[in-house]
Amino acid sequence: MITSIILENFMAHERTELPLGPGVTALTGPNNTGKSAVVEALRCVATNPAPRSFIRHGAKEARVTVVMDDGTRIVWIRKKASAGYELWAPGAEKPEEFWKIRRRPPDEVLAALRLDVIELEGEKTVDVHIGNQREPVFLLNRPDSDAAAFFAASSESAHLLAMQNRLKARTQDAKRRERDLEERREAVEAALDALAPLPDISLGLDAARALETDAARLRAEIPALAALRQRLDETGRALERRRAAVAVCDALAGPPKIKEVAGLDRLIRQMGQVEAGLDQSRRAHGALAPVQAPPAPFDAVRLATLCNRCVHLDGALREAEARAARLADLHDAPALARTGPLAALLDGMRGLGRDVRRAGATCDRLRSVAEAPALADHAPLIALVADLRRLAGEGARAGTRLNELETALRKVEERIGRVVDELGQCPTCGANLNLASFLDHGRSHDA
Repeated sequence: MITSIILENFMAHERTELPLGPGVTALTGPNNTGKSAVVEALRCVATNPAPRSFIRHGAKEARVTVVMDDGTRIVWIRKKASAGYELWAPGAEKPEEFWKIRRRPPDEVLAALRLDVIELEGEKTVDVHIGNQREPVFLLNRPDSDAAAFFAASSESAHLLAMQNRLKARTQDAKRRERDLEERREAVEAALDALAPLPDISLGLDAARALETDAARLRAEIPALAALRQRLDETGRALERRRAAVAVCDALAGPPKIKEVAGLDRLIRQMGQVEAGLDQSRRAHGALAPVQAPPAPFDAVRLATLCNRCVHLDGALREAEARAARLADLHDAPALARTGPLAALLDGMRGLGRDVRRAGATCDRLRSVAEAPALADHAPLIALVADLRRLAGEGARAGTRLNELETALRKVEERIGRVVDELGQCPTCGANLNLASFLDHGRSHDA
């Protein structure tokens, strides 16, 4: 039996694959859609007709492949100048090719195809396999004499009897399958009757889910209340700390008055500068003391440069001596006492100043803070806590009830799963059944 026909560059078909079902295949559709081309392609494979315009425009060859139910493939190849066949045996890596053939197809191809034309008396033929709208199959448009000649052929009458027997067997099998399906339908209906409590369980689950939603909402509000209580406690503690800081600041005395030391610092810097000038003058005098008389002048430029340096040094020496004369009347600089305690005192005074400034800023900010409300009436908070505890108890009971319902639902799902596994397929449409799709689609399925 043919399972599929493949047309490649055949007439209007560039590539068309047509799977065939068991029994008779009928092609229907509008005009000029390629129906007659499919029938003509099958005729070409079966009869290898004379060259015609089978090759599609622009192509080099046309190919028609017929696939049989045993895996055999028969390929008819029509080129512009010749025609040939490829016969692919099941599982073969290379085909058996037939070229340079006459009009009649090779016997190997006819034996594999089994679409021979029946020859009648008087050089007449009947095609019982392929027909079109002008030439229907099985003698429907032929005279009674041709029908009598056809039925006179013993081989074809035996073939018709075999076809009739197969039809009877298929009819009996269909009736037997119908009885089996009816029995399975009754069994499925009985199993579905056992699932009658499912709506009540579903309603109970909906109520449990609503309770669970309320409990979740109340549990979500508890952290907000706890956070509010924590913020109130922290605000009270911060207020107490600020009151204590204000009390400490009020008890502090004012900082001592700092004496002016800018003049002393300026005098110390000047003394350092004078001492540095004296050291430089002494070094210059010591450097010039062992200097011998200058040699005979040879280079006036170098001598002029040296004279200029001497004049500059002499002026610097005179300026240093004058500065030393001015400083001679000054008293010696007093011995500097240890400045560690003074530095520590200054650091402490700076720290106290910073503390005083921070305390003042804190006092300024606290002046704008309103007094904390007095927590006199705790009854609403106590009632709210009692409601929360009551709701927590109800949520726990709802969770217990939800667990019980989920346990009952799992048992029902297990029973449904066993029934679905026993069925395997839908008794109405024959589609495959599984527990997940059966429950997801509301105890139905997509046929």
